[in-house]
Amino acid sequence: MGHAYGGALHFFSCERDIEDGNSNNNRQNVMTVEERSALVEWRAQPCITGHFDEVTDLCWEALGGNYLISVSNDATCRLWAPMNTLDVWIEISRPQVHGYSLSAVTSLSTIDHKHHLVTGADEKELRVFDGTNSFLRMLYLISRQGRTEDNTANDDISRVDRAYMPSLGLSNKDTAADGADEDTSGASASSTLLPLERDLGSISLWPETRKLYGHNSEIARLASTLSARTCISTVFSTPYIDQVLVASSTKARDVNTANIRIWDVDRNKCLQILQGGHRSTVTALSFSPDGTYLASSGKDRRLCLWKRYAPEDSSGQNDLFFLASDVKSSHKRIVWCVHFCPYEPTVLASGSRDGTIKLWRIVGGDDGTTNVNEYSKFIPTLDGSTNSTSKDKAEAVTSLAFSPIKSSDTSRGILAIGLENGFLQLWYVTVFTRSDECKIEPPSLAMAFDVHFCHIGAVRKLAWRPTVDSDNGPSVLASCSSDNGCRIFSVWL
Repeated sequence: MGHAYGGALHFFSCERDIEDGNSNNNRQNVMTVEERSALVEWRAQPCITGHFDEVTDLCWEALGGNYLISVSNDATCRLWAPMNTLDVWIEISRPQVHGYSLSAVTSLSTIDHKHHLVTGADEKELRVFDGTNSFLRMLYLISRQGRTEDNTANDDISRVDRAYMPSLGLSNKDTAADGADEDTSGASASSTLLPLERDLGSISLWPETRKLYGHNSEIARLASTLSARTCISTVFSTPYIDQVLVASSTKARDVNTANIRIWDVDRNKCLQILQGGHRSTVTALSFSPDGTYLASSGKDRRLCLWKRYAPEDSSGQNDLFFLASDVKSSHKRIVWCVHFCPYEPTVLASGSRDGTIKLWRIVGGDDGTTNVNEYSKFIPTLDGSTNSTSKDKAEAVTSLAFSPIKSSDTSRGILAIGLENGFLQLWYVTVFTRSDECKIEPPSLAMAFDVHFCHIGAVRKLAWRPTVDSDNGPSVLASCSSDNGCRIFSVWL
């Protein structure tokens, strides 16, 4: 075995041993090293792969959580799927190998267009990718999902077998005709069906279908209306529920660049630029699961709520969202994360560098206004207490995510929290329903992950696998960190 700069542990197996015997030994004594090595055949075996720089973002396949996608400062986008025979997740595809640090990713997989994703990087543009037939075959072999028996995806999208990387460019092509790289010979010879490191870096690429231009600074965050719907059993009926939108933000150097763009990826069009809400970089974006709201937070400590125009209010104008409410000092320091409850679109949580987590409820005023009201606040500690008067410095909250599974008490939700020191915790928090004014219970610690299973760097993103809230099995939580690692947990709630 050996270790390479690409972040993988490589394994090689000896296919044919040197024959034993005195005559052979005498012969080998007069052979050169090259002649002796020619008698032994070594073949590469599947690697233990992983990122080799900070993992900046991850997301689940939006339709059913069939696989996990991660992006990193190592300039790769990697796709992980579970093996149906072993309790293990492996890398089965590398959709994008880039020349810039990748900062954001979101899945756009729908019933009509499966295996569709968008990535953002320091190059100031978004790239859109589609899955290949070779990826679908591998996904089916590994986990028995993702395609029909005729080796094709059960949608009407025309797919190529593989993609190629041009020698002088960063766009994955669906053909080798336009100056693709020299590695067009196909998969490596191997005694296993699992992909090798060489194949992951070359023949497992996804073709790039389009670019989205408009930003003039490095991409910071991405969010989609699909990624907000992790509670699959909850059905919403807004007039625009079927419209797939993507929101993006950038590293802002002034007020003019502290904006959010709303995209229709299928039409390759920027539908709206949301301005006037933030004064600095927007560090977090989250759509409500019904598509009515978009919450944004940033380095300016503001929490902004953008609301979708009702169909009767949008006649004669092209804008989709307007700034319905903003909390100018929602926290004392940078607000790193914000997330909507997947089964209650009027409840969201925010986490900050000041170490506090706040729960907010969206309420409508009698005069037609929309307000964001704080109804709970706590500082998570290692012992599970919420004592804000502790002399210990509060650890920065860098990521959080509501679970799609409700607790046995219907008024309480489960909130996953990631801290700057790498620790992970689950907390019970009060979640209002639209029809009830339930009693606000103080937050309580549901579970603190074993320190040996946690990260050793800041948790950059937490994401629950989409699931049905009545499922009796374990929930699946994914995390990524500045320690270069991704972790996947089975959690019994």
